[in-house]
Order: sequence, then C-alpha cells, then structure tokens
Amino acid sequence: MKKYPAMIALVLSAILFIGFLLTPAQWYQQKWTTSKLCKQSVSLSDNVLKGTEIQSAMLKNDDFYPVYGSSELNKDDPYQSAILLKHKDQHMFYVGKGGSTSLIQAITLGAQYSNLKGKKMTVLISPQWFSKKGVNDNNYTGRSSKEQVNAIFENKDIPVDLKKRYAKRLLDFKANKDNDFLKDYVNGDTSGHFMSPWKMNNWQKIEAIKSHKPISLSPLSQRVDKAPEKERDFDQLEPQAVKFGDKHSKSNEFGIKDPYWKQLQKHRHFISRNHEFKMNSPEFKDLELLTDTLNASGADVQYVILPVNGKWYDHINIKPEKRYKVYDKIQHVIEQHDKHGTIYDMRSEDYEPHTMSDAVHIGWRGWVVLSEHIQEHIDGKDRAQKATDNQ
Repeated sequence: MKKYPAMIALVLSAILFIGFLLTPAQWYQQKWTTSKLCKQSVSLSDNVLKGTEIQSAMLKNDDFYPVYGSSELNKDDPYQSAILLKHKDQHMFYVGKGGSTSLIQAITLGAQYSNLKGKKMTVLISPQWFSKKGVNDNNYTGRSSKEQVNAIFENKDIPVDLKKRYAKRLLDFKANKDNDFLKDYVNGDTSGHFMSPWKMNNWQKIEAIKSHKPISLSPLSQRVDKAPEKERDFDQLEPQAVKFGDKHSKSNEFGIKDPYWKQLQKHRHFISRNHEFKMNSPEFKDLELLTDTLNASGADVQYVILPVNGKWYDHINIKPEKRYKVYDKIQHVIEQHDKHGTIYDMRSEDYEPHTMSDAVHIGWRGWVVLSEHIQEHIDGKDRAQKATDNQ
C-alpha cells in the first residue's frame, strides 16, 4: 500500500510534464504592464538580455525609451539617465552589459526587428570595442541566445541578404561552426530552421516561467525606484555632478573614482590598453551589420559614440591622433549604413572634468550631458531648436 502514493506522484508528474510539452508558450506568458516592465527596466537580467518576451513588450509600450549599451549601464551612479530622465509616462529601459558589443546588439535588436519601426532609442558605442580580435566565443555564447538567433531567421520581414550576413558571421563561432542550417543559408538554401518549432516553443515556455520569478534589486535598481518622477534642470545638474566627482576622486589627478584607482594601483596589468583603438578591428564589420539592421527596420536611432578619459589615455600613451581615427571611422560607418540615424560623438568631452568616473566608463557629469541629448532625441529637438525655444 505504501507504494501507491509514490506511484500516484510519478504518474501526476508525467502527466504534468507531457502537458507542459504539448501546451503553447502563450499560455505561460504574462501581460506586461508598464508597472511590471518598470521593475525590469534596469535589472539587466538574462530574461531581458537573452530573451525576447520582455524586450518585445517594452518596445511596444510608448512609456519606454530603450538604451542599448554595455558595461556602463550597470554602474551604480546617481546621475544615470534612468534616474535623471524618469518622468511621468517616460522611463529608460536598459539593455546590455559588459561585452555587449556591436554583434551582440545586432542579434538582440535583430530578434526584435518587427517591433523597431519608428521606435526611438539610443545605442551606445564604446570605442574600446574596436580591438584587434573583436568579440570572442565567450562573449557570444554568454551575451546572446539561440532563441534570439532563431527569431532573426524566422522573421520574414528581414531581408534575406541581411540574414545571410548573420549566418556567415555566426559560423565564425565554435558554437555554430558545424551548424548545417547556417551553412545552407549562406549558400542560398533558406529552408529549414535554426531551432525546430517544437524546441522553440519549449524554450519560450521556459523563458515565460522564469519571468514570473521575482528579481533581486541591484544598487542601481534601488536608486531608480526611489527617484522621483520629475523633469530635471540640466544646467543645475552639471555643476552638481562635477562637485560630486571632485569629492569622489581625491586620490588621483585623472578624475578616476577612488575605489577604482586603488584597484588600479594594486593590479597594474589593468593599465595596458594597447589592444584597443585598432583601425582594422573586425568590430567595424559587426557595426555595419548592426547599423544595416537598424536602417532596414526603420528604427529612429540616436547613436552615441562614448568618450574616454582623455588624461588617462594620454598618460598610458594612447594619444588623441590614434583614438580619433577610430572615432572618425565609427562615424563614417554609421553615416554610410543607417540613413535614418543621428550621431552624437562625445569625443569633445574627453578632457572635461568628471565626464568619466574611471578609465573607461562614462559617469557623473558625463551622464548629465548624455541624458540631455537623450531627452532632446525623445522630444525631437536638436540644439539649434532648443536655442530658439529659449529665446
């Protein structure tokens, strides 16, 4: 008799498992209200970064303005755009973490292709990405998902020639080098699937179930939650941010925050950055893929080429003449490949105090300046129009 409860439990488990396999993913997906999306807006969770459901809901919601970037987005900085630009019916939504370079952003946005037309957003481009080797296997597998790649190839709105370029690029990675679907796609056979529909359905169900789990609040999430919904005066914020930077970088002459400077002195091998700012970097081809994708989608993109800590880079002997050639090439690629996009090149801020909070990450005053440009893009204004409005 004692065996029956165990047997019943086993049968019930089998029924539930079979039921899970046979039911559609839509049964598990929740309704993403503005309130729910706000909780995800700076979470930078895998469900946001490597999934498709949450980003899709966000892009369809007019209350959200997405910012696609990399490691700068998770910095606990009181002047982050997600804080400064938090208004009623306006919220920043961050997508990206360290290693989210051009190809990762291309895959992320390509997976959302049909949701991009007319959507305003900012895409942050870090000149440090343009290294000798570009994105590596670990970054590719750790920052993107098969679900996102599959969404690109299943989307009939994306031009076939563009998808062929994705297929060719993805074959460069160990995870895909033996993938027959990608090989066939490059050679013109566009039938078949990157993932089988059955497998994709189960993947989406798992993503949907995970999205119901509560997320842990990062220090930045807590700052954003506590921030009031109001418009800020950028003219007042800028000197405040400089003063804040002065207070938190007393240990060095480069405007680098004190804890980072202490770490830099302890680990001297972090100082060398000779692998950066390479004119022949494979990253440029990935940037072409990203900008061609956004151009074809009709997205309204502001590309921001981020600054560096000019004093520090001069100190480690990476001079402006080397850096600015890469800036020029980045700008040229964007201009040639996205006819709809606008560019804000921040290199003029390289030597302005406290634009950067460490050697490579924008911070403090830099976030204030960037946030003002984002707000102008949201409002559909440029600086000339703003000057006219203020007369």
